[in-house]
Amino acid sequence: MVEALTTERLVLRRARIEDVGPMHRIMSDPTAMRYWSTLPHESVKTTADWVRSMIDPPHESDDFIVTLDGEVIGKMGAWQLPDFGYLLDPAQWGRGYANEALGAFLAHRRRMGSTFLTADTDPRNTASIRLLQRHGFTETGRAEKTWLIGGQWFDSIYWRRDF
Repeated sequence: MVEALTTERLVLRRARIEDVGPMHRIMSDPTAMRYWSTLPHESVKTTADWVRSMIDPPHESDDFIVTLDGEVIGKMGAWQLPDFGYLLDPAQWGRGYANEALGAFLAHRRRMGSTFLTADTDPRNTASIRLLQRHGFTETGRAEKTWLIGGQWFDSIYWRRDF
């Protein structure tokens, strides 16, 4: 298993239990979690369980913690292949880090022999949609009321990228 991916500015590495605190700071932020598949994490235990699932996943996964100068700024990868996702600290948005991390992850999955990856975005998440399109993902479908989060339904756009 590849332990880390390095880009010009970032290191994508495997999760460690000490990532709980920094990831909780991100995952408890309503802005960061606006388009995520759960509500913001209210407890550190919820984030700790999430990080532990990255450390010891129950199925084929390939997930990384994204760091900048040694500091945790998010996650990029697939908790269950071929579906992948990413989450970055809003303080880091607009600096090209998601683009850089996704490029590294895609190159890694190509080297690992993946034939395709899939993603699911909220139609309102225009930045994520542009990022996926820039990296060669094509829309494969749309569905209404796919995620029930906090008592509210959200829709999905489905994406695929072949290698």
